[in-house]
Amino acid sequence: MLTDNESYTSTCDLLDKHALADEKVGVSAMERSARSSVDAHSVDIGEITEAPDTDYMSTSAILHYCKSKILVPYLKLLTVMGLRPVGEASSTSTYIICLSHFHSAQVAVLMVLGYILQYMACFRRDRGFCYRLVPLALQSSFEYDAYKQVCYGNVTLTYIGPSLLHFVGFLYALYLFRIADNEQLQNLMERVFLLSSYAPQGTPTTKPKRLLRMLWFFIFLSVFWMCLSLCSVNLMMAKGTIMFKWMESSSSEVILALKIVLIICTLIHDMIQATVITSYCLQVQLLQAHLLFLKERLINRTISPLNWMREIAEFRKLLKYLNDDLAPAVCLFTIVNASCAISCIMWLLDLDKVDTETEPIVGISVLNLLLWIAAVIAPFIQRPFLHQDTSQEDISSILAYSATLNLRAKLFAFPVSGRYILLVLTITTIASFALGMCHYLQ
Repeated sequence: MLTDNESYTSTCDLLDKHALADEKVGVSAMERSARSSVDAHSVDIGEITEAPDTDYMSTSAILHYCKSKILVPYLKLLTVMGLRPVGEASSTSTYIICLSHFHSAQVAVLMVLGYILQYMACFRRDRGFCYRLVPLALQSSFEYDAYKQVCYGNVTLTYIGPSLLHFVGFLYALYLFRIADNEQLQNLMERVFLLSSYAPQGTPTTKPKRLLRMLWFFIFLSVFWMCLSLCSVNLMMAKGTIMFKWMESSSSEVILALKIVLIICTLIHDMIQATVITSYCLQVQLLQAHLLFLKERLINRTISPLNWMREIAEFRKLLKYLNDDLAPAVCLFTIVNASCAISCIMWLLDLDKVDTETEPIVGISVLNLLLWIAAVIAPFIQRPFLHQDTSQEDISSILAYSATLNLRAKLFAFPVSGRYILLVLTITTIASFALGMCHYLQ
């Protein structure tokens, strides 16, 4: 084993030698590798679009492959969510700019309208509607008082608090993806796809395709989650009588219109948070792949230690964006989702202090619970990035340096690892929301 001083000295000596060599040659190892790959296996950009199963890709082809197959479609999804400008970000057209701002404002208005309609309909995301109490509430004032106690016993912790956190998460994501406009996702995707295209000369590589399938797998899971959530809301809506506060005497047509708007707004709520959480998971997977490919290139000696260090420095910038910028939005949504999951569990176990009359619709309630649990655990199942089980051999000093790196994805300012607990404030907030939803805090 090397001591700290010996490791540091050997690392510095090794880097100095490679720095001197790079000055003499004038071309980095990555550039040499990229040039040899381009010369040996040049592929037309158009060929990637028409025949994506090709094993050899040039630098320009792999960038086009990345943009056309995953980056552009995903950026369009963010545009539909109102999180990115309509059209090109550099567009100076007054019409495009106004349309872009109108779309984002429209999404924001629908989200606020959804919060209000959920309150009016006594629609709880943790359990649904108070079906049995509505017919009784329409018959007598006493039953109506009981209905109000169940639905509106603690408005702050049941409706206002979770809705406010959810909306702040949307506003923060809007600022992050649209106003900040830092192109971190595009930069990360392009770097990782380029690294995935490197292979020993003369051998094909399927890594870009595997990477693409992995990214789309997470996107499809997100879409599947949204579809299941939409189904559960529709099933809840069709199960029994619904009464909107302040609209009790309205016609059936008005009530039907309010139901439709409620479904649309609730779907937008789920789409926004699913998109943000998916973006976090995608970037975590990309960063994991980034380090994996760098490790392989270092072991195969297709990158110099100096350029490896430069790549690690760039990686740390991307990881800092994930932890300091994107993670707070995910944390806000996670607090709301965890509160709903805990409240749903307590309600299914008949632990609600007031709502003892509403009988759960078992299948729908269990599906609703599983959806919230999935939304909570998705960001936490990502693993720490840097693997330290690589053979030392001829690069022991470089790996000794890598062992000192602290490269981990973080949520609530803690690494995503089972050894750590969430912040006390976060636990308190979740517990307060959950207890408030179950009427323990009045």
